[in-house]
Amino acid sequence: MPLFLSGIIHFSLMMNTKMVSFYVFLLAILFSFPGYGDPMDSVSTFPFHLENKLLVFTGKMNGIETQFAFDTGAGMGLANSLSKPTGRLKIKGKKIKMRDSNRQVKKVPTGLTDEIQIGNYRIEKVRSLVNDMTLLYCLDYYLLGSNVINQLNWEIDFDAMQIRVSARPFPVEEEDLTFKVTYAGNRPFAEMELLGKKYERILVDFGYIKVMDFDDQEEAVQNFLAQKDSLGLSNPQITTSMGALGSDTYSSRTIRVDSLKLGEKYLSGIPIDFEKTSGSKIGLGFFRALTTKTIINSTDSTYALRLRAEPEFEKSTHLGVFYSDGKLIVRGKPLGLTPNDGQLEIGEEILSIDGKKASDFPSECSFIEWSFSRTPKELEIVKLDGTRLIFPQIELR
Repeated sequence: MPLFLSGIIHFSLMMNTKMVSFYVFLLAILFSFPGYGDPMDSVSTFPFHLENKLLVFTGKMNGIETQFAFDTGAGMGLANSLSKPTGRLKIKGKKIKMRDSNRQVKKVPTGLTDEIQIGNYRIEKVRSLVNDMTLLYCLDYYLLGSNVINQLNWEIDFDAMQIRVSARPFPVEEEDLTFKVTYAGNRPFAEMELLGKKYERILVDFGYIKVMDFDDQEEAVQNFLAQKDSLGLSNPQITTSMGALGSDTYSSRTIRVDSLKLGEKYLSGIPIDFEKTSGSKIGLGFFRALTTKTIINSTDSTYALRLRAEPEFEKSTHLGVFYSDGKLIVRGKPLGLTPNDGQLEIGEEILSIDGKKASDFPSECSFIEWSFSRTPKELEIVKLDGTRLIFPQIELR
């Protein structure tokens, strides 16, 4: 007990009854503040934003304010090279192998942070991978991985745009959709039933910004995909995925699926990207669209989803433009879904996107900051020959 508190108690015993009551009241107030009383009962509340597609909130690394990008799909946190000179970590230890979402592998350094602070909670001696993933470097985000996330319980309120964290599990309501997760390499995996077959290793990945992706080579879904293709209901596209170690371009098709079971509930109209993948997963877009609140009770390995009455999934143009070597390059496009997609080729250089030329961006980072902060209803592309093309957000067939 702090000395000044014991002094108050000793002094109060010498006073009359009214004074004793006063000091008991004073002690009650003191113990209601963070740092006193049972820390297990403390709940911290703070805001988050989705301005750059990721779920981001402010925390501290070694006392320095840091933007944390919440990523349950990462078994270990990922820092960028800006973290060392700012004092957020020290490079320490041998290099270890890192595998990104595109299955690329590389040995990278690790760093040690003496203390990470999230709300009123402090987690000591946190080791992180150190590598400059372009997006995280440009926005100076720290990718908060499951090695830290799993040490707390989380309530993510998508309506109020607030997070609450606690050492104790959050209460779950009877109508919530609940499901258990198992962990491998710190990462949470859920069991799910899709098209009548159970799958035990669906990664719960808040670092994946879309709704859900599923391996298109799974034998059980081949007939389903062939049927949707024949009916023109597969919404094909070419997409480029940005991983921590690089990017990969491949074909994909988005299909609304009605026979998806999670926990004890069936969900309908879920847009799933069937594509080459390093592992099927549920992404941030799933929780953002389907739930008003998502509870992650790490203490008992349980997720609880407070479902919306009418989920609204974000629409996309399926058009991807990257900045590379001072040029704007097409890296993704819809296939046969718009009148104009046949007029663009993957790898083609363009003159401008929404009126912006490559020369308007002094660096790749300035382009990323501009493009990731936008969700336009349509994109205007001007080709090098002056041809103007419009790409609207696509309604899934």
